[in-house]
Parts: sequence; structure tokens; C-alpha cells
Amino acid sequence: MTAFRIPLPTDVSLEAATRAHAGTSHTPERRGESEVASYVSAIQAFNDKLAAVADNEERMAEAVARSERFREGYIQRQNAVWASRSRMMSTMITGPANFPVRRQEKIWAAFEKKAGEFYAWQDRALAAAIKAVKLVGYVAPPKPEGAKTGTEEVIVGDVKIVVNHDLERVQIVFDGKPAPHIITELKGAAWKWSPRNAAWQRMITSNSLYSAKRIANKANAPVAAE
Repeated sequence: MTAFRIPLPTDVSLEAATRAHAGTSHTPERRGESEVASYVSAIQAFNDKLAAVADNEERMAEAVARSERFREGYIQRQNAVWASRSRMMSTMITGPANFPVRRQEKIWAAFEKKAGEFYAWQDRALAAAIKAVKLVGYVAPPKPEGAKTGTEEVIVGDVKIVVNHDLERVQIVFDGKPAPHIITELKGAAWKWSPRNAAWQRMITSNSLYSAKRIANKANAPVAAE
């Protein structure tokens, strides 16, 4: 059976991990070693969770592929986080003289944002990987006799609303990326972006149809001049 690649400390740069703490810790080497160990633990935990749902050879092959994709993405993002942190300084290490307080506040804020995005990505990647593994070999139950199939479309200005009966989703397709306030509306109304379908979508319900039309109308409304 296909097996996971064992994560190794040498997969990541101990030098980069150590440098990330050089300006904020009296023991950056120890902190760097801890960061490297965290990488190994994170990949192993990811693999263990996928192995728990990979109950046949086909699913295991998908799990291994997802693990490698996660590992590569993890290293890339971890390096970016370390690079961001390496710009941080603490007065305990550098001393208070001529300390660039405001500049460091911005650097710390940027690091915290990047680290938060990294952790959020890990959660999303795990959920997507587990779903993908479970879907291997899945056969959807037959639709009830007389159930609708295919798609129906409604055009509202520059926005297309698709009722996709085959996917059981209402989909909103914009002409380009929607404005930030429309994206906020979509997320607030539980619409999820589907890269595969290039659409924002929800399960087919009367509420989702109403929401789609409301958002489409709002997207086509003229923006008031400031």
C-alpha cells in the first residue's frame, strides 16, 4: 500500500528558524529547534488524520498526494512566516537606545497577520484533504424519479445566477472579482467560493435563491459618489 513520506527535520531550514528569533530571544537556537520540531509534528498529525479515513488503496493514494501537497505548502508558508518574524526586535535583546518603536509595531502586526493566515490555511487544508479522501470511490445515490437535473440560469445585470440541480447548488457568477463590500455580503450570507466551479455557491433552498437575487441586485446598484 502507498505510504506517507516521513517528515524530517532537514525538510526545513534550521538556520531560517533560528534567525526568526534572533532579535527577540536570548536562545534563538533553542527556539529554532522547537520550530523545526513543530513542523515534523504538524505533518505527522496531518498524515495521521488522513490515514484514519483512508480505508482502501485508492483513498490512501489520494491521502498521500494530499499530504505531499500540504507539506510543500506548509514549508513555503512557514518560510514566509519566519522571514517576517526575523525582522522583529525586542528591547530586551537590542537595548532601548534608538529603538524604532513605531516601525517595530508595524513589523509585529504584519507578522501576526501572516502567522494567523498560516494557521487558518492549515485548518482549511486539512478539512479539504479529508473531504477529498472520503470522496474517492463515492457514488452519489440516484436522484428520486422526477427530480430536476441540469441547470437553470437567471441574468441580473452583470451577474449570472445558476440553479445547478446536478450539484444541488445555487451558484452566483460575477463578471470579474466582485467589489469588497459584495464579498463581505456573500460571506455574511454563508456563500462559499468554489475555485473548481468559479462561482459562489450554497445549497438549493428558497432562502439561497432570494439571497442570490438580493446580492446580484446590490452588485449592480450604482455606487454613490463620496
